[in-house]
Amino acid sequence: MNFFTGFLIGVVSLIPGISGGTILVLMKKFEFLTEVISNFRTKKNKIILFSVIIGIFLGAITFSRIIELLFYFIPNETLIFFSGLVLFQVPYLIKENKIKLQKNYFLLGLIIIFALNFIPVESSKVMTEFPKLNLIFLILFMFSGAIDGFFTIIPGISGSLIMMILGPYYLYKSFLAHLTLQTFYFIIPLLFYFIGDLLGFYFGSKVSHHFLKKAPNAFMNLILGMVIGSIIVLIPSPIFKTLPLLKYSLALTLSYLSIYLLNKVS
Repeated sequence: MNFFTGFLIGVVSLIPGISGGTILVLMKKFEFLTEVISNFRTKKNKIILFSVIIGIFLGAITFSRIIELLFYFIPNETLIFFSGLVLFQVPYLIKENKIKLQKNYFLLGLIIIFALNFIPVESSKVMTEFPKLNLIFLILFMFSGAIDGFFTIIPGISGSLIMMILGPYYLYKSFLAHLTLQTFYFIIPLLFYFIGDLLGFYFGSKVSHHFLKKAPNAFMNLILGMVIGSIIVLIPSPIFKTLPLLKYSLALTLSYLSIYLLNKVS
């Protein structure tokens, strides 16, 4: 069961708009796993974490190839689908967490996302050429993984969504999708990313656990602001030039059904 939990987190980690933390909440594993992470030094918890970690890695590799194909053949529709996932989870996020609007924290969340969006990045949706591996790149890539892991564990916001806004998301999923015997050296940047992911996962669980106890409404307003900002940022600009309504409507419908079914499980 711990392996299956990790496998689902690995799959979800590549879907901007669905939080790994949300999946854990729906599976009623959030409190359990954050407790395991907080006390990882015991032998029992180390075994649990090892099973979860293996599951995450295999889940991410399996699903990355599907994501790569989607971005290759239907990039705008894929982004619309991800935008819809973010949009349609907002009512559930507000309802489940009983969020009452606190403008300052909500606006802070918006500002954070828009500020991240203004950071200049060069990243193709489907990678055909990969950067040369050196220590500086690996450290920066590990830092990206830490940001991903930090937000992955927080219910309501997706780590991969933040990475998509910042840029490293596309490189990470392409490393995973192109990992073969011929490109086995891709395991090096992936290991650095994964180490960062685990560190971020650990600190994210600590932070979310603390603020959800001390100031839950303010914290969730901050998250809500980031989620709303992400919807705006994620919408691909070409849709304002050409608007194939049927395809985009279908993508949004699939987004709605995904979120609806996901919340029906809980």
